[in-house]
Amino acid sequence: MDYFIDYGCSFIQTQGPENAVRFLVESRMEILDMKKKSIVFYQAASCKSENTFAKKNLFMEDNYNFIPVFEETNKIIIFRSYVPWREKYVSIDDKNSNTFRVWGKPEFLLKKLEEVTLLENNKMIINATHKGFILIGRTEILDGKTGLKVIIEYPVKTMNTNIEKQAYQVDTGPVLYPLLEERNLSIAYIAFNAEGFCDFVIEQPTRIKDNVVVPHFSGIIKNVRCKNLLYAIKP
Repeated sequence: MDYFIDYGCSFIQTQGPENAVRFLVESRMEILDMKKKSIVFYQAASCKSENTFAKKNLFMEDNYNFIPVFEETNKIIIFRSYVPWREKYVSIDDKNSNTFRVWGKPEFLLKKLEEVTLLENNKMIINATHKGFILIGRTEILDGKTGLKVIIEYPVKTMNTNIEKQAYQVDTGPVLYPLLEERNLSIAYIAFNAEGFCDFVIEQPTRIKDNVVVPHFSGIIKNVRCKNLLYAIKP
């Protein structure tokens, strides 16, 4: 990633003809192989299932959360979180799918940030937080089994700080999470308070009572070795 995204002003705009949708970008992930070839995914903001352009009853009765992820090579991965859980949670649509017929080709309207400051220590992180600066995180993971490098970038929406202890803790999401051995993706929240490790909690089928299974962020992945970097943008 050779530039940072302005997450408040970056969108994916589809062209229609049936529905030209604009989605706000909420995280991006780059996966690089050993030859430095990369593929980039853009996670859009969550929405709800709709009867689009109807005269009334705009939300579907059998409603679900809806998060689309766009790949630069014109592939769309859609996460549909029904209650109760259903096996069609993830769908992968290419340019010949019904999704592309309805939405049309996506255009990436990405605003690049010009001035970004690396926060080199806890004091700088806490100061930037309390001054109201916009914070962007980058988490770099090198997977020993596949040899792939993953860079996840996201706006920090929630930041915990303790001035007396000079401590911080990021807790933010949803962000993209790579399932590299499965060659798939998931949606997760990320937490960290140091440079060298982070925890994720991914959305998965979760049993709450007897045979009742719902989608919930319950799949905790602990102590992921990584490099966490935080950056500030002055408002």
